[in-house]
Amino acid sequence: ERLLRRLAVEEGLRAGVPVDVVPGTAEALPVKSEAFDGAVASLVLCSVRDVRRSLAELRRVLKPGGELRFLEHGRARGRVLAAVQRGVDATVWPRLFGGCHTARDPLAEMEAAGFEIVTYRRLMIPERGVPLPSSPAVVGVARRPASGTA
Repeated sequence: ERLLRRLAVEEGLRAGVPVDVVPGTAEALPVKSEAFDGAVASLVLCSVRDVRRSLAELRRVLKPGGELRFLEHGRARGRVLAAVQRGVDATVWPRLFGGCHTARDPLAEMEAAGFEIVTYRRLMIPERGVPLPSSPAVVGVARRPASGTA
């Protein structure tokens, strides 16, 4: 997304560490394998076209033992809100909110992609008030297993 990429470049110039912002998609990251010690996914897995392929790419570019830190929308634990999520995901939500799908299960997807979930916490955003389909979230750390495992 052009606007967000431009904003990322501007913020990267102000960062206290070197930051390279490169064009690409989560499903085909334009970097070599095992290039990074860590990666961050913040409210991105809800909107990628192919979650499994995106996570496979993140796993590919992380060094063995590398960490994926994440904050993602998550499938609601309650039946009513989960049903609402499925309904809005099948109709208007993705069209209104940049392809966002609120009912995905990022923890299960990360495990299926070969990540070890190190720690996580479920939360609601916002914490108070009427929950939105996008309110259930999960924040945590997953790790690419060290060489020789999974």
